[in-house]
Amino acid sequence: MKFGCQRLIKTMTLICLLYAYAVECKKIDVIVPPLWSNILPVLNVVKELKKYSHSATFVLSTAMDKKIRMEGISVQSVIAKSFDNISMDIVTQVVAEKLNRSKSFPFYQILERASKHCHNFMTDDELFQLLSSEKFAYAIVANAPGILCYEILAYKLSLPFVFIGAHYDSLLNRIPFNPATTPVLWSGFTDKMTFAQRVLNSLFYIIQLIKPTMPSFENLVSKYVPEKPLISNSELKNSFILQIIDGDFLIDYPLLTSPNVIMCGGLGTRSAKPLTSWLETFVKKSIEGIVIVSFGSIIKSCPEQMLNTFLLAFQKTKRLSFIFQYGDDKKEIGNTLLLPWLPQNDLLGHVKTKLFITHCGKSSVFEALYHGIPMIGFPIVHDQGANAAIIEDKGYGISMDILNFSADELVKTIENVASNKTFKNNINAASEIFHSRPQTPSQRAAYWIDLVIRYGKQHFRPSSIDMPWYSYYMIDIYLFITVGLVLGFYCFKLFLNLCSLICHRKKNVKGKQD
Repeated sequence: MKFGCQRLIKTMTLICLLYAYAVECKKIDVIVPPLWSNILPVLNVVKELKKYSHSATFVLSTAMDKKIRMEGISVQSVIAKSFDNISMDIVTQVVAEKLNRSKSFPFYQILERASKHCHNFMTDDELFQLLSSEKFAYAIVANAPGILCYEILAYKLSLPFVFIGAHYDSLLNRIPFNPATTPVLWSGFTDKMTFAQRVLNSLFYIIQLIKPTMPSFENLVSKYVPEKPLISNSELKNSFILQIIDGDFLIDYPLLTSPNVIMCGGLGTRSAKPLTSWLETFVKKSIEGIVIVSFGSIIKSCPEQMLNTFLLAFQKTKRLSFIFQYGDDKKEIGNTLLLPWLPQNDLLGHVKTKLFITHCGKSSVFEALYHGIPMIGFPIVHDQGANAAIIEDKGYGISMDILNFSADELVKTIENVASNKTFKNNINAASEIFHSRPQTPSQRAAYWIDLVIRYGKQHFRPSSIDMPWYSYYMIDIYLFITVGLVLGFYCFKLFLNLCSLICHRKKNVKGKQD
């Protein structure tokens, strides 16, 4: 009898555990742009989420699915034909025009391309049917400031979604923002602004307040999800349950955040792997060390004059060797190795790496921080100017103008940053802080995602997000005070007029009596 009771208790315990597992295990849909810089951080987060028994399926392009599997990464995926049509030529055009000193900026072309991509994605019925059949419980969605795209599919699938992205938007989170001390997104200012910069920063902030949601100014829910309850673009954007920011005060400035915003800077960072034998051979030939030169995967070429300036500066710096991501073929010119692709993270983690010459993309800056490598920044477009300003302000390196530099200036800067211990000490200290934390960025992100899955958003979401815009910006309060003051002034004026009238009558009466 006792044995039977023990067996029954064990069976019931097992059933309870299985039930708890079924409740806790959630299927998550991941919808981010099919670009390696966007995919890698989420891959690391998903790897950690598996430890909480959650599974994730990525929406990928055919090319990105192939690339991930070639990297030896096991991933569940759904192929979206609408992703196969994404073209990066407009970004390449922006970069090319910048490098060729063009003053034009193809804003309308970018907006048109974004609108076309979002339209193709949001009308991909085949993808919608595939995702519907998977019975997802949650979604992880890329957050692009001001642009509404992937959130539409999450809403269409009735999925609560977690935002993930590199940029923090105080307007989205309805957090008080002081433009006198905090630079506006992509402004390129530091937290030590001059009077003129504070004026410009305040104007930029006001412009961001009134900016519409792109890529279309119309209501996107009514257009693409007419069968669902109608909500505004801003309401849909603000309906996230949690926001993971791939940012850190080590390469940014202190920010006010709400409990549903988690700073997890460095999601894409990882340990370095050993180099291939032929690349290791080139590295060992260097006298004092190597310099990594990379301007991102989009920049495959630059004007010939600019290339010659770089190569001339490298040849003049004889005691260092350079590995430069450029062109379509492998070439070795003196102390410089040109490669169409290079293992950037593995090279930055090599013991002989002394310096990183970069375009200051957020992922590249985090990799340099992770490995403690000083930088020379050549920002080109987007947030790169702001990142370069922070690198220089925090003493991690020096920023240069890619359109206005000479070979001698670059040689001098290389020797300064590579040999000056101040830059190395500054970024080493920041790197030690980064590594000293009890959780890695991906572990921290996974912990909070699991937390909001288990307990919901009500404990983390501030009420300010759900307030009407006129209430949050206190328009109704200001209007009430203004009306009150006007009425008070008007009543006071009437009172004075009445007093004046009474006094006037008394004088008239007294005059008649006299």
